[in-house]
Amino acid sequence: MAAISAGELRNRVEVLRRAEQVNSLNERTYSYEPERRVWAKIVPTAGRGEDLEGDMERAEVTHRITVRRASIPNLTTDLRLRYRGQVYEVQYFYPNYRDSGFVDLFVRLVIEDGIHGI
Repeated sequence: MAAISAGELRNRVEVLRRAEQVNSLNERTYSYEPERRVWAKIVPTAGRGEDLEGDMERAEVTHRITVRRASIPNLTTDLRLRYRGQVYEVQYFYPNYRDSGFVDLFVRLVIEDGIHGI
């Protein structure tokens, strides 16, 4: 497989970082705040579906998202990425061994009965 080129990064992805907040009851809560937008290459890798109780269905789809290493300086597994209204949870990441200027993020998109999870 050939090295990735910058021209293959055609999807504009929004990086969401988990932020801690304290509510009126002095409880810690977490939300995901937009941090930046980066160019990425998104490739679906696997998918599966299952039936749940109450006539519901759940689909789980995994993707590999490739970005420039410098575009997300503080990579963590609690990041989420949003693309065209769908939110992807980062499961793990590792350097792209074909081209050291890029990193591959493996993400999961979970859809329950047509509702996209955040």
